[in-house]
Amino acid sequence: MLSFICQSLRQIGGVALLLGLTSSAFAQSDFYAARVKVPDRSDAALALGAREAMSRVLIRVSGNEGIATNPTVAAALRVARDRVAIYSFEQDEGQIYFQATFDDVLVKSILREADATFWSEDRPPVLLWLVVDEPYSRRFATVSQDGDLLLELSEAFTARGIDLRLPLLDLEDAAKLSPEMVWQRVAGRIRAASQRYGTEHILVGRYVQLTTGSQIADWFYLDSESQRQVQIQGTNLTPVVRAGVDLAVDAMADRYAVTLESAPGQSFISVTVTGVESFTDYQSVMGILRQLPVLDSLTIDEIYGDRLGVRVTGLSDAEALAKVLPSRSRLGVLGDISTRRINLHWGQP
Repeated sequence: MLSFICQSLRQIGGVALLLGLTSSAFAQSDFYAARVKVPDRSDAALALGAREAMSRVLIRVSGNEGIATNPTVAAALRVARDRVAIYSFEQDEGQIYFQATFDDVLVKSILREADATFWSEDRPPVLLWLVVDEPYSRRFATVSQDGDLLLELSEAFTARGIDLRLPLLDLEDAAKLSPEMVWQRVAGRIRAASQRYGTEHILVGRYVQLTTGSQIADWFYLDSESQRQVQIQGTNLTPVVRAGVDLAVDAMADRYAVTLESAPGQSFISVTVTGVESFTDYQSVMGILRQLPVLDSLTIDEIYGDRLGVRVTGLSDAEALAKVLPSRSRLGVLGDISTRRINLHWGQP
């Protein structure tokens, strides 16, 4: 197989041996875009809208809700109007909105300079089990009864780049989990009932509407590695909801977000992949690495037997590379990871 792979590499020449990983001129998804309310269509509103839109994009892409306090980011926000790639004003039911899209390369460069984290667009969803406490009973929140609350939650998760999933609350769910079990935070039963929804990231909420008009929410986040909780009370729904959303997304960002290399191209990470036994395997491995949005370059060092050696740039260390590898691919970490070196194996998923 080695001779076949080497022959194929010679046919495609230097493209395979040195691959510059550059983004398109503008991001094609909403990941680098934001829509914000503005008072009018004036130049002042444009500057205000651009600053708020860029702030939201940087929070989403970095996974850090407090990133605007970073001095480098604060400086970029002050000139956000000059950094907008595409913008438009829209009006919906009397309210004017400013829609802005930013160049993904620009966003990453700001995060690099700020020594901030980056979290790619490919993110796992969050499953929500929300129980509402009523005077005589407790029940699961439903779209028909709690539409405003669930919509606010969904929009807040979307703003931070996460999809929210709601349980079906059908007979299968009822057989595995009751509102009282969720209220008591029986973690084992919650995890078991959540398996059918295909995500390990779970947000549990206990919600109480007081007769005074105030609301109390107790949020509990759990995944395979950690548990966190926070309680909040207030008369405004938005901060009550945001507390739960930020609890979950911040925990996920701690797990998945990585620090980009501050001076790209000046140092590299050595990657050795074993189990590459055919040209098809080679194409699959290279395809996965090429699709990682955090890499700046990918250089082939060696191909020997079933071993493929490459050098990559763009990340701060090899631990960061391990974090951004797709979780459900056939490419897995093998052994210990050093600062600038990582061993991977191509095998069964």
